Amino acid sequence: MSAILAYFSYARRMLFYAKRIRMRITINDSDLDEIIFEKDFHAAYDGLTDIVEQETQLFDNKIGYTDISEIWFDGVHTLRRRSQLNQEVCLIAKSDLSVFEMHFSLTGSAEVESLNSKFDYSFGPQQHNFFYSSNFEGKFRGGKQEKPNEVFEIHFTENYFNRFIDSESKTIDKFLKQIDKQEISNCLSPHHMPITAQMNLILSQINQCQRKGVLKRLYLESKILELFMLQIEQFESIQLTPTSEKLKKEDVEKIYYAKKLLEQNISEPYSLLELAHKVGLNDFKLKKGFKILFGTTVFGYLHEIRMQQSKRMLLEENKPVKEVAAYCGYQYVQHFTTEFKYKFGITPGKLAHS
Repeated sequence: MSAILAYFSYARRMLFYAKRIRMRITINDSDLDEIIFEKDFHAAYDGLTDIVEQETQLFDNKIGYTDISEIWFDGVHTLRRRSQLNQEVCLIAKSDLSVFEMHFSLTGSAEVESLNSKFDYSFGPQQHNFFYSSNFEGKFRGGKQEKPNEVFEIHFTENYFNRFIDSESKTIDKFLKQIDKQEISNCLSPHHMPITAQMNLILSQINQCQRKGVLKRLYLESKILELFMLQIEQFESIQLTPTSEKLKKEDVEKIYYAKKLLEQNISEPYSLLELAHKVGLNDFKLKKGFKILFGTTVFGYLHEIRMQQSKRMLLEENKPVKEVAAYCGYQYVQHFTTEFKYKFGITPGKLAHS
């Protein structure tokens, strides 16, 4: 799991929410207490007239690596981060900043222990939330990872957030009232929500945007607001689930285990009956509970993670289309190509050579 992912989230937030903040990152490997990375962050981007983009490799050494891609424009900062650890690490962070953040954990997990609040900063793959955090203090732990972790974050200044929020929205009004109580942190949903297929599509569109200047800014802003709308709508939909349909804690744990098994076996997935038996539920309860928790069917989710995994293998690992199709459980390449084009609007072969 990637403690480092969550940690650098806060390191970068400090860059944008303070006039001048010193951020010290300490990485401990086993018995050593060694400062691997230390930097002063300072900037303010309210009123920024241009769109600014930057690619940064924070480090690449025995610990592992962390690469980030960032975009800034007036009141908004986006960050896409890929990271992989080669060994166990421990990181500690403190911040006196106030942060509004849309957080999307795309792949991998991050375990984060907050030392001064009850908010859960630990995210699993394909989870999201929207939160406000102030005076953060936390500890991050992670071990060796077989695959890279990827996170996408969108940060707002308070001025920007106040410009687009709907003061008549009961959901947002409740969220802001909790902040006004001067709580250390607050999140939209008490439980992290599943990233939907529509959200994944928008995140992909943001990352692949080729426009420049003001057109890029307008495009990104429209997509970011669309994402925020989807977060609010999903949360409200969950809140409206009848009490009779709400799940027992032990059933929720079993359904999350089923989701994990799907993610671990995309080449040769279990049938619905096999999956239900594996986690200790009947197939009806698994189907119904999966839909309630994740907003999609069991095999709808399997299809989504197959598509996202195939795209990553084509773009980041340069794997042949035939190999990708087989890994993702497709017997026939043509069937894979048809579904991939329907999902992303481009054939896997063209994407691989783009």
